[in-house]
Amino acid sequence: MDPQSLTILVGAFQRILSILIGGMLIYFGYRLFLSLPGKRGRDGGSGEFSLGGANKVKLSKVGPGVFFAVFGAGLIAYSFAKPMKVNIPGAAPNAQNSPRAANAPSAGTGAVAAAGFSYVGAVSAPETDEDRARMRNETQQDIIILNRALDVANASERPQVERAVVRAKVALMEPLWAEDWGELKDFRDWLAKGGTPPDKTQPAVDYFQRK
Repeated sequence: MDPQSLTILVGAFQRILSILIGGMLIYFGYRLFLSLPGKRGRDGGSGEFSLGGANKVKLSKVGPGVFFAVFGAGLIAYSFAKPMKVNIPGAAPNAQNSPRAANAPSAGTGAVAAAGFSYVGAVSAPETDEDRARMRNETQQDIIILNRALDVANASERPQVERAVVRAKVALMEPLWAEDWGELKDFRDWLAKGGTPPDKTQPAVDYFQRK
């Protein structure tokens, strides 16, 4: 397995593990809350949280299990609010080891550096507007190939191929979405219902349909 895929898998495993630990804290906190009745437990406990400065939150008449459950819920919420992000820098150019360098003219002997990527979850996503523009140009070629493949599909296979092509194109476009393409929800509504797309999503529709 290549280092990039291994890094993403390890990061995903860590995120899943944190969610499982959060769920266990909620479960055991709930069991602890039920196991301490009366003033010794849920009716007599209290706690205080400081939010910085003079801001404080005080809980009274709660069992100790509540604090475990709150911590577990916070851990799960953090896991969903902060998706896994992995930055993979581009490879440095290497003129000596490039197989094309030996036959290339002296003015172009340097190999082009490989572009870097940023993964959010398990999806490649741009970090800057320049990255987004570059990745849109690269992905546009994939969209064109998918659209041309759909045109040559057999009539009997076309419905299945069309569904697969639409899903693939949407998956390619979502990480590259920005305000100039309008609202993603409006674009999805147009895909589901058909008809005339909203004006603000027209650039995305043109990108989606280009052949």
